[in-house]
Amino acid sequence: MDNTAFDESMAAALRSLVIDSSANLRSYSFTMDMKQNIDLVNLSTNETQKLCTHSIGYGMANITQKALKLSLATLTYAKDDQENTSAIAIDEYLINDTLYLKVDGNWTVMKMPGVAESWSTQNTMNEQLEMFNRSRLILVGSENVEGEDCYKVLAENKMSEMADKLSADMTSLLPMQSMNYSDLFRNMTLDICYWITKDSHLLKKTDVREVFTVTPQSLGFNDNESRDVQMQINSEVVMLFEGFNDSVSIKLPAQAENAQSFPIGLIVSGEVPSVKDGNETMLNETMLNEATAK
Repeated sequence: MDNTAFDESMAAALRSLVIDSSANLRSYSFTMDMKQNIDLVNLSTNETQKLCTHSIGYGMANITQKALKLSLATLTYAKDDQENTSAIAIDEYLINDTLYLKVDGNWTVMKMPGVAESWSTQNTMNEQLEMFNRSRLILVGSENVEGEDCYKVLAENKMSEMADKLSADMTSLLPMQSMNYSDLFRNMTLDICYWITKDSHLLKKTDVREVFTVTPQSLGFNDNESRDVQMQINSEVVMLFEGFNDSVSIKLPAQAENAQSFPIGLIVSGEVPSVKDGNETMLNETMLNEATAK
C-alpha cells in the first residue's frame, strides 16, 4: 500500500473513532491560550505598527442540557509602546438557542435561529471537529498530553479550495456587505495539529496556526477607493480539553436577565456527522494501534 492510500485509510479510521466517541459525549471543560501578532502596514510609506494580543480562557459545556460557558481575558499592546495597553474581559453563555455576552460588565443577548444550528457553530469542540473532518489527516504517531497517551495528527487544508465555502459560512455569521471573504481566505495559510486520546478516542488538544492578510480588496474597496493600510495577521490558538462526562452545572447569572439585545443578527448553519457502527469502530481502532506501534 503506498503512502497516500495508507494515510487515507488511517484518516478514515480515526475519523470514525472520533465521531463515534464524540457522539456519546455529555460534557467537557477546556482551556485556551491565544496569541496574535498584527502588523498594520501603511502601503504609501511602508511604515509598520506592530500590535499584539494575548488571550486566555476557560470554559465548560453541558451537551445534554445544551449549555456552554466561556470566560476570556484579553490583553492588547503595541510592540513599540508596551506601556499603552488595553485589557478586556468577556463572559459568554450559550443556553439552548440564546447567546448572552458580558463585556466589561455590560450584558447583551442574542437569539440564535435554532438549538441544533446554534450548537453546531458555537459549541467549542464541534468547531474543532468540523475542521478535523474536512481536513486531510496525516497520522504522525503517539505523544503524551497531560498524562494521556494520544494519537498525534497533522491536518492539511488547501485554503484556496475551501475559500468559497468558508466565505459563505462567514457571510452568514457576519453579514458585512462590503467584505470580500473569498479573497481573505485565499490569502490564508492554516496549519493544525490534533491530539486524540487512545483510550476514549476524544479530542484532547488542538494547536491551530494561521497567517492571513487583510487587504483593501478583501475589505471590499475597489481601485477607485484604494486604501493605504493593510493588516498582516499571524495567530496561534492552543486548546486543551478535559473533564469528559464530568458533572457540569451551568447557571445563567441573574444580571443577564436585563441584557440588551445584540445589534447584529446572526444566521448560522451546520451539519452533525453520522456515527459508524460498532464493528467498524473496532476495526478502525485495530488499524490505528498497529500503525502507531510500528
